[in-house]
Amino acid sequence: MAIPTKEDVEAAPDALLDGAYCTRTEDFFLPGARELIGRFLGGFLESLIITPTELVHSASFQKRLNDAGRPLMNAVDKIATLQARHRGENVAARLRDLHALISAAMKRTWEDEKDKPVPAITPDSFSGFVASLSAVGEERDYQIGRALVEHLSQFRVWKDKVTVLVKLYEVTKGRDENRLIEYILAECLRSEAAQDQLFGLFERMEERCYDLIDLWKGDWKPRDTAQPCLVAINTMMAEGTAPAIKASVEYALLRWLASKEPLRSAEPEIEIQAVFDLFKRQWAGTTLIGGPKALTSLERRQARHINNETVTDLLRERRVMTDRYAFLMQLVAMAIGQGNRATLKNFMHHYFANKDFVPRAISGQEPPIPRLQSLTVVHRAIRNSWLSDYDKNEYAPPVEAAQAKLMQTTKLMEEILRKSGSPSQRVLTLLDLCRKGTFIEGPNLDKVKAVIESCIRLPAFLPDYLGNAVDEERERKMTLLTKALGGLGISV
Repeated sequence: MAIPTKEDVEAAPDALLDGAYCTRTEDFFLPGARELIGRFLGGFLESLIITPTELVHSASFQKRLNDAGRPLMNAVDKIATLQARHRGENVAARLRDLHALISAAMKRTWEDEKDKPVPAITPDSFSGFVASLSAVGEERDYQIGRALVEHLSQFRVWKDKVTVLVKLYEVTKGRDENRLIEYILAECLRSEAAQDQLFGLFERMEERCYDLIDLWKGDWKPRDTAQPCLVAINTMMAEGTAPAIKASVEYALLRWLASKEPLRSAEPEIEIQAVFDLFKRQWAGTTLIGGPKALTSLERRQARHINNETVTDLLRERRVMTDRYAFLMQLVAMAIGQGNRATLKNFMHHYFANKDFVPRAISGQEPPIPRLQSLTVVHRAIRNSWLSDYDKNEYAPPVEAAQAKLMQTTKLMEEILRKSGSPSQRVLTLLDLCRKGTFIEGPNLDKVKAVIESCIRLPAFLPDYLGNAVDEERERKMTLLTKALGGLGISV
């Protein structure tokens, strides 16, 4: 008996809903059973360029499946095993029942195809055909399905099938048979080959993911490489009138996310950023497209690179310690999932809780101002991060202390006051540094503000700053000064 794969088990909660558990031959023609067929016979369906609906309604496709050998047997083994375990039943008994039901369903399809051929339809004649049917309920849906599959048999390319299905969808709006067409259309959109034909080929996988996300939101923008029928599908998404297609687009996105292919690059730093960018793009208001499964896939993708070995290598590439700390906090800001965050928290503890943090942070011969700015970025990132208040209060003070020590050892204030010349030039230099986020808010910034206040109180400051400016120019310069000082809580 075929053993269910990890992917099969993960699919089980969605795939094994009550509607997918067949107890009658008629159940094989319902959406739940076709959902299972699409998941467990996907490779066979792709090889013939058909949907699950086409398989269950076509004797010729079913014969091809029987002749293929193991695909059907493997799929039935897996489904029977998963369903039996899900319901607490005997696996062997469920396997026998499924084989018997499948044989009976195939027999019905073959006999109906031979004895009850369906009339040929077109998008224009389809409504008349449906109106002529006397059957109701499941039997009516079965006959409509047969007619649709017979019509689709002449199209051997995905884009052609989707185009004709969109036409049929448009002419049946507001009628019951519209849902049957929508479901077949949704089945088509799950195919990766169909997506390639509809959207056009992609260079990076993230392009396909973005297409699917935008389509799900109804925000997809047409381009030359795409098929015109996608405009109509995008309209369906925007109007919220095609839930089955929307669910199919979401499923297709999840399949891409679960693949091994990189989103943007095999380079760790680039890929970590790409995963985070995709994560942000997947939000629609308060909803993450794909839900918990998407979150799990994104976390796993990042975990391929957010691990002890890779993160260590990435940090070592930064020779300046302050740059190393800043890059670590960039990774922290992009981390998705508890596992990745836990990995990075270990690095944060290693650096920021180390008793030698301050001397390490201020070591080196690099210019002081870039290092001061990096420490400010690190401090702000810690305060704005997902860390607990306890951790923030452990990691942030050493960064603040390192910046204070760096300001002291480099005699930054003294150098600025010595080299900047006039009082106004000193103030403008310090204001520019504050505007660029050079100093950490708190005691470090307060020291700078005290120097600025002492300079602007000098009698020579305003005459030096204003120079020969009069009227509008004088007013403009005073407005700029007042605004800059006001941002620091200083009044002229």
